[in-house]
Amino acid sequence: MIGKSENAELLEDLDAVVSDVIDQFVTKGHETKVIIELLTEVVARRRVAYERDPDPAEDDVDEPANDWPGADVRGAL
Repeated sequence: MIGKSENAELLEDLDAVVSDVIDQFVTKGHETKVIIELLTEVVARRRVAYERDPDPAEDDVDEPANDWPGADVRGAL
């Protein structure tokens, strides 16, 4: 578990990143209030996705096999 001092440091780091994101979109002409509302939506979606699958990188991916005769390009050379 993260300690209070580590949590405070992480909070500061995240705040800086979020401030940068807000500044980037405000510079493009968007309202700060709208950006903050949309960031809230993004976080809510991320929370739902994380609850469904905390580590999607660990999922098995069903990729097509390359064991069909035409897949061996070495034999064609």
